[in-house]
Amino acid sequence: MTNIDNNLDLLISLNTSPRGYELIDLDLNNKEITNLDIIVLYSSYNLSINESLLNGYLNELDTLKFNGKVAIVKVPGGAFELPVLSSRIINKYKPKVTLIIGCIVKGDTKHYDFLSTTVTNAISTLSMKTGIPILNGVLTVENKQQAIDRAGAKFDKGCEYANATTQILHLLEKL
Repeated sequence: MTNIDNNLDLLISLNTSPRGYELIDLDLNNKEITNLDIIVLYSSYNLSINESLLNGYLNELDTLKFNGKVAIVKVPGGAFELPVLSSRIINKYKPKVTLIIGCIVKGDTKHYDFLSTTVTNAISTLSMKTGIPILNGVLTVENKQQAIDRAGAKFDKGCEYANATTQILHLLEKL
């Protein structure tokens, strides 16, 4: 077991206490789900990192006493697939805010640079086209340890995304 594998215990677990918000594991065949406040889409690639970000996000929504509807969707594939699949889901359900979670870890080639730029630009374009605020929760990191630090208890980026989400929702209410 490597040092990085030992650090996986620094990732965030989902609190099991009762929530003040409604959490929906979105069944994409269910057309009856409406009035979603938030949709969180997370990639199945680098799943432990992405689930930690998601857990930090959901835990903080509870801490902030958020009381709306939150739907989550695990998207197959990696960061590259997130924008196009997110586009279809966002257009179908029209949430007030979306968070897209993924993780791109730098390798030995330029693939990282192209992928990071492409995904970031696609998420930005998607937000502008749909008119729905989309938080870019795709980590772009140099190595797995940085991913663990950012997704885990050390930096808890999921918590930051939750705070930004609630601030955006408050602003949208005023508009």
